[in-house]
Amino acid sequence: MFKTIKAKFILLSLMLIVLSVGLPLVFLLNQVSENFNERSGLMIETTIDLLIEGLNNSMMRGDEKNVQKIVEQISNNRSIDHVRIFDEQGVIKFANDSTEVGKRIDNIEPGHVRTDIKNIINRSITLDKSTNVFKAIQPIIIEERCQSCHSNKVVSYIDVDTDFTQAEVKFYTGSFHLIFLGTLLIILLALGFFYLFNKYINSPLNKFMFALGEVEKGNLEVNLPARGNDEFSVLNSHYNRMVRELKYSREKIDEMHFEQLQRMDKMVTLGELTASMAHDINNHSAIIMSRADYLLYESEMNNDLIKYKEDLDVVNNQIEKISKITRNILQHSKKLSKNFTEIDFVKLVEFSSNMIEPLIRKRKILLKKEINLSEALIKGDANQLEQMILNLVSNSADAVNNGGEIQIIVDRNSEDKVELIVKDNGIGIEKEDLDKIFSPFYTKKEFDKGTGLGLYIVNNICKNHNADIVCESEVNKGTSFKITFNGGVKND
Repeated sequence: MFKTIKAKFILLSLMLIVLSVGLPLVFLLNQVSENFNERSGLMIETTIDLLIEGLNNSMMRGDEKNVQKIVEQISNNRSIDHVRIFDEQGVIKFANDSTEVGKRIDNIEPGHVRTDIKNIINRSITLDKSTNVFKAIQPIIIEERCQSCHSNKVVSYIDVDTDFTQAEVKFYTGSFHLIFLGTLLIILLALGFFYLFNKYINSPLNKFMFALGEVEKGNLEVNLPARGNDEFSVLNSHYNRMVRELKYSREKIDEMHFEQLQRMDKMVTLGELTASMAHDINNHSAIIMSRADYLLYESEMNNDLIKYKEDLDVVNNQIEKISKITRNILQHSKKLSKNFTEIDFVKLVEFSSNMIEPLIRKRKILLKKEINLSEALIKGDANQLEQMILNLVSNSADAVNNGGEIQIIVDRNSEDKVELIVKDNGIGIEKEDLDKIFSPFYTKKEFDKGTGLGLYIVNNICKNHNADIVCESEVNKGTSFKITFNGGVKND
């Protein structure tokens, strides 16, 4: 219920207003009321004391008629409502209203004496809030010097009732006015706080939240007023600057995206053109190669042509390299197949390594195989995976000198995924070149030893098989390629 700043502010404001206005007002009214009650109690006690003193004097003189005069004189005070003296049976003996004399007090004012009259032993002063009258009842106790003439210790009871004074009436009437004004002040303060909060805090905050919501939707056209030096103006100014920067960045991204689309379109066109050229070059190369082969064949039987045999071998060798380049280009231009079947990767590695091992031995390079699995079934394309292994081993062979070493490892990692590691102790790769080795046509080999497409093709085959490839290398210490197959792997 009180999760929003607005709700919390209203609640705290009301609490502060009530505490700052309501509590002092209640304390003041309570204190003044106690003072008036104390004054009224003191007045009625003084009245009773005067009445008892006058009664004692009259009784000592035997002047019983003077008692009525004393009662009437005391009742002349405007605050005195009435004065009565009654006996144990409740019969009124003296009263400021002479018509009450001889009547029972219960008949005149039922319930005025709320207990058995004989049980009244002390002075009792109470306030009847329904009538705003202070009631005082006290027994008249015979002094010891007079007890010889009276059989009862208590001869009668005094009943004195006093109304509120004019000051008390005005106070209690004003109390209601103060309570009303205090309540009105609390309401006005609450409304004032609410208006100020809504205008200077809640409204700017809602606008800011709306603007942020529009930014989240992608609408960067909403600007906020930033006039002034208050906190919201500064915040709105920062927001407007952020939106401008976002718009500028988005425009730049759109431009870059458009340029990339244009470049991709050009690359597609260039790829198609390259593939077409490679196909045409391949056709012409085949014709040249066939003619060169024929001349080589003829040179073996024709002495006039034997002197051109070395030149014809060079021609054949160069045409073979041209054909290799065009085959790579044509292979790269085709989308890799995803018609995967279940393959035993262990057998595939054994077959591929056995196929390239004679070439490795011919170059006096040691090929070590460390296959720690009896079987590793994965989903894949056997031809693509074979090409991947041959390219990695061939690449390592180009990096090591005679007497170098290449190691092929097949194992499972801690997550039970099949891994292939091809490592060598060759010349290594510079750190700044590690992020470029999978780019097409990137190579640091001599012109006649590589096209820069081998690792590019390996990387594409890994992506096609949902496999990760990681290269670690150190100059003059060697290079390691680790391939981890993430999908289509079955347990042994």
